[in-house]
Amino acid sequence: MLKWVLRGGLGLLALTVLAALVVGAWAGWRFAGSQPQLEGVVEISGLSAPARVVRDRHGVAHIFGGSDEDVFFALGYTHASERFFQMDMLRRSAQGRLSELFGDVAIRSDVRARTYGFPQATRHIVANLSSEARIAIEAYVSGVNARLEAGNPAPEYLLLRTRPEPWTLADSAAVVIVMADDLAAGEWEDRERARASLVLDDSQLAQFLTDFPDWAPTTLKDEDLAAVFGEIRSEMLPPPGTQPDNEPGSNAWVVSADRTETGAPLLANDPHLGLSAPSIWYLARLNLSFGPVIGANLPGTPFVTLGRNAHGAWGFTNTGFKVIDLVERDPEDVQITSRTETINVRGQRNPVEIIVRETAEGPVLDSQWFDLTGFDAEALVVRRSTVSSPDNRLPDATLAIMRSTGWDDFVEAGRGWTAPMQNMHYASVDGTIGYTTAGLLPIRDENGEWTGFIPFEGLPRVANPAGGSIASGNNLPARITNPHPLPGRYAVHRAVRIEEVLDARRRHSIESFAALQMDVTSALARAILPALLAAEPESQLGIEALARLEGWDGSLDADGAEGLILSAWLRVLTDAIWADELGEQARYLRGPRPVFLQEVLTGDASSWCNDVTTPQIDTCPVIAGLALDTAMDELARTNGRDITRWRWGNAARAYFSHPLDSVPLIGELFEVRVPVGGDGTTVNVANFSYRSEGFDVVHAASLRAIYDLADLNNSRFMHGPGQSGHPLSPHYRDLAELWSRGEFIQIRDDWTYSGPPQGSRTLILRPAN
Repeated sequence: MLKWVLRGGLGLLALTVLAALVVGAWAGWRFAGSQPQLEGVVEISGLSAPARVVRDRHGVAHIFGGSDEDVFFALGYTHASERFFQMDMLRRSAQGRLSELFGDVAIRSDVRARTYGFPQATRHIVANLSSEARIAIEAYVSGVNARLEAGNPAPEYLLLRTRPEPWTLADSAAVVIVMADDLAAGEWEDRERARASLVLDDSQLAQFLTDFPDWAPTTLKDEDLAAVFGEIRSEMLPPPGTQPDNEPGSNAWVVSADRTETGAPLLANDPHLGLSAPSIWYLARLNLSFGPVIGANLPGTPFVTLGRNAHGAWGFTNTGFKVIDLVERDPEDVQITSRTETINVRGQRNPVEIIVRETAEGPVLDSQWFDLTGFDAEALVVRRSTVSSPDNRLPDATLAIMRSTGWDDFVEAGRGWTAPMQNMHYASVDGTIGYTTAGLLPIRDENGEWTGFIPFEGLPRVANPAGGSIASGNNLPARITNPHPLPGRYAVHRAVRIEEVLDARRRHSIESFAALQMDVTSALARAILPALLAAEPESQLGIEALARLEGWDGSLDADGAEGLILSAWLRVLTDAIWADELGEQARYLRGPRPVFLQEVLTGDASSWCNDVTTPQIDTCPVIAGLALDTAMDELARTNGRDITRWRWGNAARAYFSHPLDSVPLIGELFEVRVPVGGDGTTVNVANFSYRSEGFDVVHAASLRAIYDLADLNNSRFMHGPGQSGHPLSPHYRDLAELWSRGEFIQIRDDWTYSGPPQGSRTLILRPAN
């Protein structure tokens, strides 16, 4: 009997194992089968003539078609093949529908999108489309859906056990809204000020949220602005609140023909965004009726955002202008309408319903879902934002930039731009260089109320500056010579270093620009190093670490120990300096605050080094020494006590995050990490969080591009981790190491599909009979 029971049990076990193997094999087949098709012929409806997608050896798509509509169709098909899960995440973020896939962990994000009115904003964008932009996007949408109809577009859907939904025009608009809101400044600053006001007096608050310093460079110089706007009448308004501690951001600089080795302008751009796998950008060459357009575009949209055409090149950085306000309103003084939003949540039988209350200025934030600490509990907190403007015509503006034939065209293209406001750098083959910005920048009265928007003609704008260069590191674009105040949050130290390097030589080259993009010398470290060297550590390891920094040049090389020492030290030191004043709010306001830190260590704010919770008077050298001892003790536990073996790059690893990279067993398929140098204040930004353990770099250059106006085919591009969003694709992570090392690729327009470069693979999309 036992024998038969054992046999039966073993038989059942064998059947179970066999079934598991069959299911596993099927799942593996489906997973692998979702890889993008890179070559061959696909018959498909929606094309007027055959289109060709030629992927070079780096996976960059060069797209050829019989018409512009066919090119945009093929781009949509390509995006859906390589990046559809990413596209889906972006549209769901704007629609407030992430909870349908990820359950209750995403409810707060969905409530935010619904409250802010992002779905309504996408409908405004669609309604504002010109016929030309609409035709292009419709063709793109058709291409996306043609790939979806073929099935199995991305492996994530197999793991999540769900199916993708068709793409629409509104979904492409949703991608625009997500990007605009991510880059819009103001909301975090108002929350920060509200919290800090609970524990700091007016004098302390002015120091902690310090203004943009007089010694820091602006992007545009007074003499150039004066030539544009003439004599400026200063407006009698309160200080614009130009907070300078927004170090993570983007870089762009352009130099004129007489400052290059080739005798033609050079332009560099590296926008800094949250690192992700796949990259936020997709590199492509679109062969259109008005000429080739090459560069980076956002999956989910058909237009090239950053790049070049046959006439010029353009690069953007975030302005930092304050375009979002959280304002308190008396409930008795405002008219309120309401709407009900229903959020379906995976794993829950009943959906979540929220009531969104709205005023003429914007939505009312519900304290059940939004942290309103520091705001008046009896008041309504209303969010007003240019991101939700019903006048958004950004797709048309982007298409106009792609079609621009020179500086005047480029500037005029920005007239339809609303948000996000960008510092737009431009260089033309005719030798013109310039800077412009576009979008809705509120004009505020003495009470901070919006009274309108700065006219398009009144926004900062300069062509061919006297100094022959324009550089932006998210610093303040202009001072009082600009016609209007420019409130916002700005960076400082990257711009200091960029201008220093640009001024160090008269003529520049692609190689000098590339070296500057990878520069890891911190202007902050150089400024505060004398004060740090005065520290009084007590531990042997602290003394050794301090000695290591003597004679240091401020370069946070990946192969050196200095970056690790400094970063760990400053994370502890900043807490020691202001956590006692901030009290219970300290954990919410934790961060590097480089300009304020410099003012404490080298300026007039040294009193912050004193611990106000103890009777003795502490000095900065004493506090810095104790912080160094603590930081070195922490590093010794993870890196050993031999400082000569420490490497910044072993700790500071760029982390390209994916929504599924933490899932057991399969997460490693999606995970991408590579070593980097630098920190949040270096030109080569490597920003890590002060609120988490370790030094994972989560915010860095999402793209690097250098445009050579002497020969646009000599331009250089790089992003990471790769072109594809499929973890089994050879192009999922193949660019990560190149990106880490500062290497580049070219995207040339001097070949056609009939003679592609070696290593290319061609997919032909043929109209179905």
